[in-house]
Amino acid sequence: MNKHFFYLTTLLFIISSCHTADRTTMNIEGIISSEHNGQIIYLVPRPHPIPETVDSTYIANGTFSFSIPADSSIYDITISRRANAYVQRLLIIAEEGTLHVSMGANSSGTGTPLNNQLQHWKELMETAGEKATLLSQEINKHKGNDAITATLKKQRESIYESFGDSTLCFIKQNMNPLGGYLFMTLENMFNEQQTDELKKLGIEKWKPAP
Repeated sequence: MNKHFFYLTTLLFIISSCHTADRTTMNIEGIISSEHNGQIIYLVPRPHPIPETVDSTYIANGTFSFSIPADSSIYDITISRRANAYVQRLLIIAEEGTLHVSMGANSSGTGTPLNNQLQHWKELMETAGEKATLLSQEINKHKGNDAITATLKKQRESIYESFGDSTLCFIKQNMNPLGGYLFMTLENMFNEQQTDELKKLGIEKWKPAP
């Protein structure tokens, strides 16, 4: 009887250990200006947040942290609206490992493979946006000169197309919940041929449920 009990206990321990190993987590270690100490920072699931699924924590000594299942869910990290300064929200995907987050006027997150890719894409988007904004300002300055504005508009369109191509490539490389979420939110930027290409690759399988 004792021998059987020993084997059963050992088996239960092994099963328990395996289940624990299956429950991988992501640890989010964040920094932010200490002027926000005492304010709340939120972890908001996307694309359909409800109060019951939103996590939150207080900022202390310019830091905050979350620990969540590494289940490929998509989240925004965002500060309370009571913040006295602009803090850019940050899109992340939950994957195993530690994500190092810096929140501010230009928030960033690095430390895990998909989030590193997402950060690189975010930087491409911001660079494209800055260049397009400068060109738009130049277009407004030269409204009376059709030749100049036509050239500037062509340059701006080239920036949009280049970023669109980069986004298409990024999604094609990520037939997963991240790619599905980006396709859902950015579908209108793709032409019919690009949309069909992504659909043939199976992107709709990864789109969040409506």
